Amino acid sequence: MTTESKQDEWVPFSVPLETAQSWISNWIDANPEGKQLSPTEMRAFVVRRADFVELLKQDDTEFIRMYIGRKEDLKEGRLRPCLLLVSAAHQKDIDPTGSDPDMIVDLVGPMVINTGNEAIEETYNVFDFSHGCPPYCDPESPLFIGPADENCG
Repeated sequence: MTTESKQDEWVPFSVPLETAQSWISNWIDANPEGKQLSPTEMRAFVVRRADFVELLKQDDTEFIRMYIGRKEDLKEGRLRPCLLLVSAAHQKDIDPTGSDPDMIVDLVGPMVINTGNEAIEETYNVFDFSHGCPPYCDPESPLFIGPADENCG
Protein backbone atom coordinates (compact mmCIF):
# COMPACT_ATOMS: atom_id res chain seq x y z
CA MET A 1 0.00 0.00 0.00
CA THR A 2 1.46 3.36 -0.96
CA THR A 3 1.89 6.17 1.54
CA GLU A 4 -0.58 8.29 -0.44
CA SER A 5 -3.33 5.66 -0.29
CA LYS A 6 -2.67 5.15 3.44
CA GLN A 7 -3.05 8.93 3.92
CA ASP A 8 -6.41 8.86 2.10
CA GLU A 9 -7.65 6.15 4.48
CA TRP A 10 -7.18 8.48 7.47
CA VAL A 11 -9.66 11.09 6.29
CA PRO A 12 -12.34 11.23 9.01
CA PHE A 13 -15.97 11.23 8.05
CA SER A 14 -19.34 11.41 9.68
CA VAL A 15 -21.66 8.49 9.11
CA PRO A 16 -25.41 8.80 8.52
CA LEU A 17 -27.38 7.43 11.47
CA GLU A 18 -28.94 4.67 9.34
CA THR A 19 -25.50 3.51 8.18
CA ALA A 20 -24.20 3.50 11.75
CA GLN A 21 -27.22 1.46 12.87
CA SER A 22 -26.59 -1.03 10.06
CA TRP A 23 -22.91 -1.43 10.97
CA ILE A 24 -23.74 -1.91 14.66
CA SER A 25 -26.37 -4.50 13.70
CA ASN A 26 -23.69 -6.27 11.65
CA TRP A 27 -21.71 -6.63 14.88
CA ILE A 28 -24.62 -7.58 17.14
CA ASP A 29 -25.88 -10.15 14.60
CA ALA A 30 -22.39 -11.36 13.64
CA ASN A 31 -23.02 -15.01 14.48
CA PRO A 32 -26.58 -15.81 13.37
CA GLU A 33 -25.57 -19.25 12.05
CA GLY A 34 -23.15 -19.98 14.87
CA LYS A 35 -20.12 -19.27 12.67
CA GLN A 36 -17.22 -18.39 14.93
CA LEU A 37 -15.35 -15.12 14.57
CA SER A 38 -11.61 -15.27 15.07
CA PRO A 39 -10.48 -13.14 18.04
CA THR A 40 -7.63 -11.88 15.85
CA GLU A 41 -10.20 -10.23 13.54
CA MET A 42 -10.45 -7.41 16.07
CA ARG A 43 -7.41 -6.95 18.30
CA ALA A 44 -7.46 -3.16 18.70
CA PHE A 45 -8.33 0.15 17.05
CA VAL A 46 -6.20 3.17 16.20
CA VAL A 47 -7.71 6.68 16.31
CA ARG A 48 -5.78 9.85 15.58
CA ARG A 49 -5.63 12.56 18.24
CA ALA A 50 -6.96 15.12 15.74
CA ASP A 51 -10.09 13.02 15.29
CA PHE A 52 -10.79 12.91 19.03
CA VAL A 53 -10.31 16.68 19.14
CA GLU A 54 -12.80 17.09 16.27
CA LEU A 55 -15.36 14.98 18.11
CA LEU A 56 -14.82 16.86 21.37
CA LYS A 57 -15.44 20.17 19.56
CA GLN A 58 -19.12 19.29 19.22
CA ASP A 59 -21.07 21.40 21.71
CA ASP A 60 -22.07 19.82 25.02
CA THR A 61 -19.68 16.86 24.67
CA GLU A 62 -18.70 15.56 28.11
CA PHE A 63 -17.99 11.97 27.09
CA ILE A 64 -17.28 9.89 24.01
CA ARG A 65 -19.24 6.67 23.59
CA MET A 66 -17.81 4.04 21.24
CA TYR A 67 -19.98 1.49 19.49
CA ILE A 68 -18.56 -1.60 17.83
CA GLY A 69 -19.71 -2.24 14.30
CA ARG A 70 -18.74 -4.12 11.17
CA LYS A 71 -18.60 -2.32 7.84
CA GLU A 72 -18.14 -3.65 4.37
CA ASP A 73 -14.55 -3.73 3.14
CA LEU A 74 -14.88 -3.61 -0.63
CA LYS A 75 -11.21 -4.51 -1.18
CA GLU A 76 -11.43 -7.61 1.01
CA GLY A 77 -15.04 -8.50 0.16
CA ARG A 78 -16.01 -8.98 3.82
CA LEU A 79 -17.16 -7.13 6.90
CA ARG A 80 -14.38 -5.49 8.92
CA PRO A 81 -14.72 -4.32 12.56
CA CYS A 82 -14.97 -0.58 13.18
CA LEU A 83 -15.67 1.83 16.02
CA LEU A 84 -18.45 4.39 15.73
CA LEU A 85 -17.88 7.32 18.05
CA VAL A 86 -20.52 9.73 19.33
CA SER A 87 -20.62 12.63 21.75
CA ALA A 88 -22.38 12.00 25.04
CA ALA A 89 -23.37 14.01 28.11
CA HIS A 90 -25.21 13.70 31.41
CA GLN A 91 -28.94 13.93 30.82
CA LYS A 92 -29.20 16.76 33.39
CA ASP A 93 -26.97 18.91 31.15
CA ILE A 94 -29.10 18.26 28.07
CA ASP A 95 -32.57 18.17 29.61
CA PRO A 96 -32.79 19.31 33.25
CA THR A 97 -36.30 17.80 33.46
CA GLY A 98 -35.15 14.35 32.29
CA SER A 99 -36.09 11.24 34.27
CA ASP A 100 -32.51 10.17 35.14
CA PRO A 101 -30.22 13.20 35.49
CA ASP A 102 -27.07 11.10 35.96
CA MET A 103 -27.62 8.89 32.92
CA ILE A 104 -25.07 9.45 30.16
CA VAL A 105 -27.01 9.97 26.93
CA ASP A 106 -25.79 9.90 23.34
CA LEU A 107 -25.87 13.12 21.35
CA VAL A 108 -26.84 11.90 17.88
CA GLY A 109 -28.58 13.68 15.02
CA PRO A 110 -30.78 16.73 15.47
CA MET A 111 -31.51 17.36 19.15
CA VAL A 112 -33.02 20.11 21.26
CA ILE A 113 -30.75 20.96 24.17
CA ASN A 114 -32.67 22.46 27.09
CA THR A 115 -30.31 24.49 29.23
CA GLY A 116 -33.05 25.63 31.59
CA ASN A 117 -32.95 29.15 30.20
CA GLU A 118 -33.43 28.34 26.54
CA ALA A 119 -33.81 25.51 24.05
CA ILE A 120 -31.06 25.24 21.46
CA GLU A 121 -31.26 23.00 18.41
CA GLU A 122 -28.01 21.20 17.59
CA THR A 123 -27.05 18.47 15.13
CA TYR A 124 -24.55 15.88 16.32
CA ASN A 125 -22.63 13.51 14.07
CA VAL A 126 -21.71 9.85 14.36
CA PHE A 127 -18.05 9.44 13.39
CA ASP A 128 -16.10 6.55 11.95
CA PHE A 129 -12.43 7.39 12.02
CA SER A 130 -11.00 4.31 13.63
CA HIS A 131 -8.74 1.85 11.91
CA GLY A 132 -8.72 -1.71 13.12
CA CYS A 133 -5.92 -4.04 13.98
CA PRO A 134 -5.54 -5.86 11.70
CA PRO A 135 -4.18 -4.41 9.52
CA TYR A 136 -2.98 -1.43 11.63
CA CYS A 137 -1.19 -3.49 14.30
CA ASP A 138 1.86 -3.08 16.50
CA PRO A 139 3.07 -6.67 17.03
CA GLU A 140 5.86 -5.30 19.29
CA SER A 141 3.37 -3.82 21.78
CA PRO A 142 3.23 -5.56 25.17
CA LEU A 143 -0.56 -5.58 24.70
CA PHE A 144 -0.36 -7.47 21.40
CA ILE A 145 -1.01 -10.97 22.74
CA GLY A 146 -0.26 -14.01 20.61
CA PRO A 147 1.49 -14.30 17.28
CA ALA A 148 0.89 -11.85 14.45
CA ASP A 149 -0.81 -13.34 11.43
CA GLU A 150 -0.69 -12.42 7.74
CA ASN A 151 -3.38 -9.75 8.24
CA CYS A 152 -1.25 -7.66 10.60
CA GLY A 153 0.78 -5.28 8.56
